[in-house]
Amino acid sequence: MIGELRTFVFNGITQVRDLGGPIDVLSQMDKRISSGDILGPKMFYSGSMLEKPPLFYFKKNKIIPGLQMGISTKEDVDRVLLEFAGKGACMVKTYGRMDLDVYQHILVVAKKLGLRVVHDPGRYLFHVIPMDTAIDLGVRSIEHGVAPWPVVLKDELKKKHDQLMAENADEAARELFMDKVIKLGNESISTEKLQRLIDKMLENNVYICPTLWMYGHEDVFTQEFIKNKVKILVGHDGPSPSLLFTEMKLLRDRGLSELEIIRGATIYPAQWLGVEDRYGSISPGMLANIVILDKNPLEDIGNFKSPYMVIKNGQVVFAKSR
Repeated sequence: MIGELRTFVFNGITQVRDLGGPIDVLSQMDKRISSGDILGPKMFYSGSMLEKPPLFYFKKNKIIPGLQMGISTKEDVDRVLLEFAGKGACMVKTYGRMDLDVYQHILVVAKKLGLRVVHDPGRYLFHVIPMDTAIDLGVRSIEHGVAPWPVVLKDELKKKHDQLMAENADEAARELFMDKVIKLGNESISTEKLQRLIDKMLENNVYICPTLWMYGHEDVFTQEFIKNKVKILVGHDGPSPSLLFTEMKLLRDRGLSELEIIRGATIYPAQWLGVEDRYGSISPGMLANIVILDKNPLEDIGNFKSPYMVIKNGQVVFAKSR
């Protein structure tokens, strides 16, 4: 793990957002990095993903205890968010199922504790807290480019979708319907509904992290986000730092400019986190976390793969030998 942290920095990644992991592990890791005991990127982390039981990732939770945590009551929210804030978390990630009153309480408590809330509605469809509802409640960061799907379904598909939810249909029936929608792709979408959702995102300054590496061809929305100038965060939901460069290339292939990709990896996440006074740009008074490249990334985003020098907290931590 320590070697992997060094690899992030040597690849020019001096800050990371971690949106789901054991709070004690992340807290200790962050303390060791901050003290200089180990070399790694500055960590902005949420701790466990929060969801009403049964947990969607219960199998993964057995392998990585603390990946997800069950939240059923407002008392759970009070206890867990206070613990997370005390252990250095700066944000909260909500996932999938959640009672509306409990979800609203998360937003209230998070605001009091100075924690940002990022929402992952769940898989492609059948979202208990859909993306538009989360935005209306005050969420300003959404995970995964496929998140809009149930909100923007054409009327007949939406009617069937909502019927299956109301009937609490079994997993087989839901999977069958979901496969149908995925195969339809763009044909399943109401362009008017999608535009209304995008307008809502723009009006409320909502950021989205598409994670194209994870969803690939099944993400039918990111190009529309790009065309409409929605703020894109660069993230990949994977373990390797090299996946960041894969994600950058995928975003470029979808039409996002090199300049916007760089902003999505630097200033936009800093703005959402509220730390743009210290991170995300190069100007007087900022922390000197800088990557110097051999070639211009504005000409080809792939040039990020060849750092010449990495400076972290004002110190050179990597320099390519000539």
